[in-house]
Amino acid sequence: MGGYDVSRFTRRMTARLAEGSDVKIVTFGDSITAGYAVSRGFGHFWKEMLKEKYPETEVDLINSGICGETSLDGLYRLDRSVIAHRPDLVTVNFGINDMYFGLGLDRFKSNIIEIVDRIIEECGCEVLLVGSEPLLTAYYRDQVLDYYGVLEDVAEEMDVGFVDVYRAWMDRTSDGVDLRSLILPGLDHPAESGYKIIAEELMRFF
Repeated sequence: MGGYDVSRFTRRMTARLAEGSDVKIVTFGDSITAGYAVSRGFGHFWKEMLKEKYPETEVDLINSGICGETSLDGLYRLDRSVIAHRPDLVTVNFGINDMYFGLGLDRFKSNIIEIVDRIIEECGCEVLLVGSEPLLTAYYRDQVLDYYGVLEDVAEEMDVGFVDVYRAWMDRTSDGVDLRSLILPGLDHPAESGYKIIAEELMRFF
């Protein structure tokens, strides 16, 4: 989705921000969303960037990421973790744990479709599907790309936005950034510098 204007996926949210109305965002997902082992995850940087661009708006950002979860776990807690907050925008970020725990691509896809469908139906809000970073272990990196591909496919089928985190990180490495500098040593999770890239990609929608 990097080749065209993605702002159409957040048109209502952007209008609220521009008019200075208060907004509520829920970031929903696994440890990548939770911000495992760092002080500032992508939600922290993203909220700062939104406030800088729209200083008149109060941004309430609720982090509903839980470490170790799959899309199936997310589906089980969707009501209390997302829908109960009645947000204006939800980001959905699963995939790595689904791959590690052997949840098949078909089941993963059906879970993501159900999550998006219920959020839209019950909250009436906009949704962004968020991929994750390249993994340092080549074997797992190749496998997880299939899960990121499912997220992109679902986004296209359901006409919601897709945040291509993998592409954004690889673009940085093409520009000379060392991939290892973006990842916490031995953890295959983003360092704060990696999280900032995710936030920058989210800002492309605004």
